Amino acid sequence: MNQEFFTYLPSELIINILSRLPVRTIISCKCVCKSWLNLLDTPEFAKSHLSISVPGLILYQSPRHLEYFKIFEFEDELDLEGHELHYNPVTEISCREFINEDRPHLGIQGSANGLVCFRKIGQHPETVYVCNPITRDYIQLPSPWAIWYYPTIVTYGFGASKISNQHKVVRIYHECRRDPDKHKLLEIPKSECWVYTLGTGTWRAIVPGPTLEYNSRTIGAFLNGNLHWLVTDLEGSNRISCLDLEKEVFSTFAPPPAPPEDFFGGLWFWGIVYAYVIV
Repeated sequence: MNQEFFTYLPSELIINILSRLPVRTIISCKCVCKSWLNLLDTPEFAKSHLSISVPGLILYQSPRHLEYFKIFEFEDELDLEGHELHYNPVTEISCREFINEDRPHLGIQGSANGLVCFRKIGQHPETVYVCNPITRDYIQLPSPWAIWYYPTIVTYGFGASKISNQHKVVRIYHECRRDPDKHKLLEIPKSECWVYTLGTGTWRAIVPGPTLEYNSRTIGAFLNGNLHWLVTDLEGSNRISCLDLEKEVFSTFAPPPAPPEDFFGGLWFWGIVYAYVIV
């Protein structure tokens, strides 16, 4: 093939061709020339690759090595006769690329369209990053919040609005008053919800929705343009709090029936997930 073949192709056609390549090959393509590097960093290529590519990506964090994340490419084949899961290692990412510390730890707060939201674990839990784990590009969000302590509850979520496709980080803050002996929730005198839309550079407040008890150890699950939290109302009943990322309006509904208490040792509610699908 003539070396100048790609030189005269329209960028739309090059994007369509490269979008069909595996992730590892796309990473190598960035080293071909500066024009390809710039082309593969465009929103047009990201949108095209997400719509064409068959395999997904899983970001795995080892419970013993919280500093490192491994990325696997997987393809889930479902049929009536059997079920097979094929995966290939793609790359590894270290928290040291975000935090210049001896033992940096990050927790995954959510993902959407190949972007991952991380939150720092430790003395500064309000430090939040949004990263493309393949290209290693990232931003650190501003953190104007004062230091808070238990029983105050803070939880996050990350996703993209369904129509405008704007990526948003959501922060829910609740000041809680509890019984000093039994730790039972008595009231929530202050409730806030803040939204950071990527590209705006600032947080803004929205109506926080009904008064519900969130858990700092859980994050918002992103699905179909909405974030979902498993919460508890003031009577102690489980509910699901849902935030429409397009309209930025909360709603609540009952959760599905819970499995038996001995289901996986009771980990249905309290378990920690160390693998996260990012695409």
